[in-house]
Amino acid sequence: MTANPNGCRICGLDERGHAQRWSKSVGWHKWTPPTQAQIKRRMQDRRTARLFAEPPKYHATTRYTGSAGDPDDEGYAVCADCGTDACPQYQRIQTRLAISLTDPTAPRSAGSWGGNPSWPF
Repeated sequence: MTANPNGCRICGLDERGHAQRWSKSVGWHKWTPPTQAQIKRRMQDRRTARLFAEPPKYHATTRYTGSAGDPDDEGYAVCADCGTDACPQYQRIQTRLAISLTDPTAPRSAGSWGGNPSWPF
Protein backbone atom coordinates (compact mmCIF):
# COMPACT_ATOMS: atom_id res chain seq x y z
CA MET A 1 0.00 0.00 0.00
CA THR A 2 1.33 3.44 -0.88
CA ALA A 3 1.51 6.41 1.45
CA ASN A 4 -1.19 9.06 1.38
CA PRO A 5 0.09 11.91 -0.85
CA ASN A 6 -0.70 14.44 1.90
CA GLY A 7 0.62 12.23 4.69
CA CYS A 8 3.40 13.07 7.11
CA ARG A 9 6.75 13.99 5.52
CA ILE A 10 8.53 11.45 7.73
CA CYS A 11 6.23 8.44 8.04
CA GLY A 12 3.44 9.03 5.48
CA LEU A 13 0.53 8.77 7.94
CA ASP A 14 -2.49 11.09 7.75
CA GLU A 15 -2.53 14.19 9.91
CA ARG A 16 -5.70 13.11 11.66
CA GLY A 17 -4.78 10.55 14.27
CA HIS A 18 -1.03 11.02 13.82
CA ALA A 19 -0.23 12.63 17.21
CA GLN A 20 3.29 11.57 18.26
CA ARG A 21 4.85 8.76 16.23
CA TRP A 22 8.14 6.92 16.41
CA SER A 23 10.38 6.59 13.38
CA LYS A 24 13.82 5.00 13.28
CA SER A 25 15.22 7.89 11.26
CA VAL A 26 14.15 10.75 13.55
CA GLY A 27 12.65 9.16 16.68
CA TRP A 28 9.50 10.77 18.11
CA HIS A 29 7.98 13.34 15.79
CA LYS A 30 4.79 15.32 15.17
CA TRP A 31 2.98 15.39 11.85
CA THR A 32 5.01 17.39 9.37
CA PRO A 33 3.58 18.53 6.01
CA PRO A 34 5.11 16.76 3.00
CA THR A 35 7.16 18.57 0.40
CA GLN A 36 5.75 19.14 -3.08
CA ALA A 37 8.22 16.60 -4.45
CA GLN A 38 6.99 13.99 -1.94
CA ILE A 39 3.37 14.65 -2.86
CA LYS A 40 4.15 14.24 -6.56
CA ARG A 41 6.18 11.04 -6.00
CA ARG A 42 3.46 9.52 -3.78
CA MET A 43 0.78 10.31 -6.37
CA GLN A 44 2.90 8.69 -9.09
CA ASP A 45 3.48 5.63 -6.91
CA ARG A 46 -0.25 5.34 -6.20
CA ARG A 47 -1.06 5.57 -9.92
CA THR A 48 1.56 2.95 -10.79
CA ALA A 49 0.15 0.62 -8.13
CA ARG A 50 -3.37 1.03 -9.59
CA LEU A 51 -2.14 0.31 -13.13
CA PHE A 52 -0.54 -2.99 -12.15
CA ALA A 53 -3.06 -4.12 -9.54
CA GLU A 54 -5.15 -7.21 -10.11
CA PRO A 55 -8.65 -6.28 -11.30
CA PRO A 56 -11.36 -6.48 -8.65
CA LYS A 57 -13.44 -9.63 -8.47
CA TYR A 58 -17.20 -9.14 -8.48
CA HIS A 59 -18.29 -12.77 -8.98
CA ALA A 60 -21.02 -11.55 -11.34
CA THR A 61 -19.52 -12.56 -14.68
CA THR A 62 -20.34 -15.87 -16.33
CA ARG A 63 -17.83 -18.05 -18.15
CA TYR A 64 -18.68 -21.28 -19.96
CA THR A 65 -16.56 -24.41 -19.64
CA GLY A 66 -17.25 -25.80 -23.12
CA SER A 67 -14.68 -26.19 -25.88
CA ALA A 68 -14.26 -23.05 -27.96
CA GLY A 69 -14.17 -24.79 -31.35
CA ASP A 70 -16.80 -27.45 -30.70
CA PRO A 71 -20.40 -26.24 -31.22
CA ASP A 72 -21.77 -29.47 -29.65
CA ASP A 73 -19.91 -28.86 -26.38
CA GLU A 74 -21.74 -25.94 -24.76
CA GLY A 75 -20.29 -26.71 -21.34
CA TYR A 76 -21.89 -25.19 -18.29
CA ALA A 77 -21.88 -21.77 -16.66
CA VAL A 78 -19.39 -20.98 -13.90
CA CYS A 79 -18.26 -17.87 -12.06
CA ALA A 80 -15.62 -16.20 -14.24
CA ASP A 81 -13.72 -14.86 -11.23
CA CYS A 82 -13.22 -18.05 -9.21
CA GLY A 83 -13.95 -20.64 -11.93
CA THR A 84 -16.53 -22.69 -10.03
CA ASP A 85 -20.28 -23.10 -10.11
CA ALA A 86 -20.35 -23.40 -6.29
CA CYS A 87 -19.49 -19.73 -5.67
CA PRO A 88 -22.23 -18.41 -3.29
CA GLN A 89 -21.97 -14.84 -4.56
CA TYR A 90 -22.29 -15.96 -8.17
CA GLN A 91 -25.25 -18.22 -7.35
CA ARG A 92 -27.02 -15.43 -5.49
CA ILE A 93 -26.63 -13.03 -8.42
CA GLN A 94 -27.74 -15.63 -10.96
CA THR A 95 -30.79 -16.52 -8.84
CA ARG A 96 -31.77 -12.87 -8.57
CA LEU A 97 -31.34 -12.36 -12.31
CA ALA A 98 -33.51 -15.41 -13.01
CA ILE A 99 -36.24 -14.12 -10.68
CA SER A 100 -36.23 -10.67 -12.29
CA LEU A 101 -36.37 -12.15 -15.81
CA THR A 102 -39.24 -14.52 -15.06
CA ASP A 103 -41.23 -12.22 -12.77
CA PRO A 104 -40.67 -8.47 -13.28
CA THR A 105 -43.16 -7.74 -10.48
CA ALA A 106 -41.13 -9.70 -7.89
CA PRO A 107 -40.63 -7.75 -4.64
CA ARG A 108 -37.37 -5.86 -4.37
CA SER A 109 -36.97 -5.92 -0.61
CA ALA A 110 -33.58 -6.37 1.06
CA GLY A 111 -34.19 -10.05 1.70
CA SER A 112 -35.37 -10.94 -1.80
CA TRP A 113 -32.01 -11.70 -3.34
CA GLY A 114 -32.58 -15.43 -3.03
CA GLY A 115 -30.02 -17.97 -1.98
CA ASN A 116 -29.11 -19.31 1.40
CA PRO A 117 -29.94 -17.04 4.38
CA SER A 118 -26.86 -18.35 6.22
CA TRP A 119 -24.54 -16.77 3.64
CA PRO A 120 -22.68 -13.78 5.14
CA PHE A 121 -23.67 -11.37 2.35
